[in-house]
Amino acid sequence: MTTPDTPPEASGDDDARPPRFFLCSTWPLCKTRGGREAVLKYALPPFVNGMSRREPDLEHRRPAITASSRGRNFAPRLRPGDTVLYTTTKGRWGEVRTPHWRLLGALTVEATFASHEAAAADYRARGLRLPSNLVVDGNAPLPVPLTLHHGRLHTDEWDAVCRERAQASGAVAVCAAHAVELFAPPVLTPEALMAIFGTVPNTRTPPEITEAQADRLWDLAQDPPEAGAGLWRRAA
Repeated sequence: MTTPDTPPEASGDDDARPPRFFLCSTWPLCKTRGGREAVLKYALPPFVNGMSRREPDLEHRRPAITASSRGRNFAPRLRPGDTVLYTTTKGRWGEVRTPHWRLLGALTVEATFASHEAAAADYRARGLRLPSNLVVDGNAPLPVPLTLHHGRLHTDEWDAVCRERAQASGAVAVCAAHAVELFAPPVLTPEALMAIFGTVPNTRTPPEITEAQADRLWDLAQDPPEAGAGLWRRAA
């Protein structure tokens, strides 16, 4: 499915191609001491993205992926039907002191827009609040106390980067969320990633992975594996 606001590169024969799968990482709120203090003080999910514009906003019922984190390297590549599996960055998260990742959930792209304003209009038409990573008038960034910079003085320089990237690349992918877990997400060990990929993928620029790898990653995150776990990817 495309929309009137689909970027030009998303037009043409894209509807006929098979869906793709990507692996992407994000900084959780619990990454820093300040973020962990914010979790306790404001009862926030520890594994929600820790930025002032959550990228993505996994607490939203219909999250969006924008270029605020990776510029032109990711959001403009996405098309309807694509699925992105989100993990944390590597760390010693929670009670698990061996370095590992956590699997936060999956987002399947439902529609793409050429600008934040066009995406915001779609959310408003559906009666939904705007995800925090849409940079439009009336949608201010989250206050510093709700971010991993909790307890620090802060200027608007951080949001200036998001505004610049929204102007440089306004691509927005609006998604359906699957099995998002922000309180106690499944553990992914280095051994698990090596078994699936033969390496530990570099997610600075999210790599495309195979459907089989996506399914194996999801299965390994279940304890025990859920029956029909592969159905998380597409509701259609």
